[in-house]
Amino acid sequence: MVKLSVVIPTYMEAENVGLLLIRLRDTLESIDHEVIIVDDDSPDGTADIAEEYGKWYKNVKVVRRVGVKGLASAIVEGVSKAYGSYIVVMDADMQHPPELIPSMLAKAEDGYDIVVASRYVRGGSVGGWSIARRMISLTATLMARIAIPRVRKLRDPLSGFFLFRRSILEGVNLEPRSCKILVEIIAKTRDAKIYELPYRFQPRYRGESKLGLVEWARYIGHILRLSGYRMFKFAFIGVIGIIVNLSMLVLLVRYLPVWISGLIAIEASILANFVANDLWTFNSRRSRHSMATRMIKYHGAVAIGATINYSILLGLTYIGIDPVTASIVGILLGFVANYTLSETVVWG
Repeated sequence: MVKLSVVIPTYMEAENVGLLLIRLRDTLESIDHEVIIVDDDSPDGTADIAEEYGKWYKNVKVVRRVGVKGLASAIVEGVSKAYGSYIVVMDADMQHPPELIPSMLAKAEDGYDIVVASRYVRGGSVGGWSIARRMISLTATLMARIAIPRVRKLRDPLSGFFLFRRSILEGVNLEPRSCKILVEIIAKTRDAKIYELPYRFQPRYRGESKLGLVEWARYIGHILRLSGYRMFKFAFIGVIGIIVNLSMLVLLVRYLPVWISGLIAIEASILANFVANDLWTFNSRRSRHSMATRMIKYHGAVAIGATINYSILLGLTYIGIDPVTASIVGILLGFVANYTLSETVVWG
């Protein structure tokens, strides 16, 4: 068994893979290592070039995948063929500087299970990204941190450049649906010690990025699956709460003033939603606080969501937006606030 395996998934990286292998050889010369190139049958000859370089860089192993494509599955296959005690995952496009690997390995040897090359800790940077790309990245990061509790300890859970101790995957079945495989590793490994090492994200050397709309759609599905589809469960229970509210209101207005009936109906729907979410949506996280504490916090979350809903309704209608449209926007933003607080505060 070697000390370090470097897993590099590739597709159409003929212009980059040779230079990357040269930099890896120079950087890792004093470390017992192997480099595993997993290529998805690139028509530009990426695998052929890697094999040519492998004739003098004897540590290189090339895995050709025919009829199979996908960054996530390529990484999993590369990891399955790795013999290193520590495994690095990185891209072939020069955006991940291989010169950082010895520092990552040193941190792992100090006792950390996962070492993440991070763009978002002090000293890290995303380089010359546009504002739009920064916003997309931060939104995707926020989504992961809200939906998956174990990810919240990380500033950059979407990093594609990381090192981990091989032993932490014992008994873990990786089934990533997107290229952001680090999120899955963290979600499925318990008590892993994680360190974020700052680095400056480099511009792509040559070629085009493979991260398009399809990959982002896969990422959203990946996050939903890892979270147990809690957002969908939460939304479904919200609809049930509306039914409870209206049913109670119709029943009570026959006997009580509408202002009393309305308050009782609202409270009944809140309690019904709380119990349903406690028993179903967040059933694995009930032991963290007493039921009374969770219930009080849930009332607060609902109140904040309702305030946002109402404020958006008033604000948008004030500037001339149709009340129905304004109400829909308010409901959606109120739901997002309610769900986020439920994830991070009530059952966080």
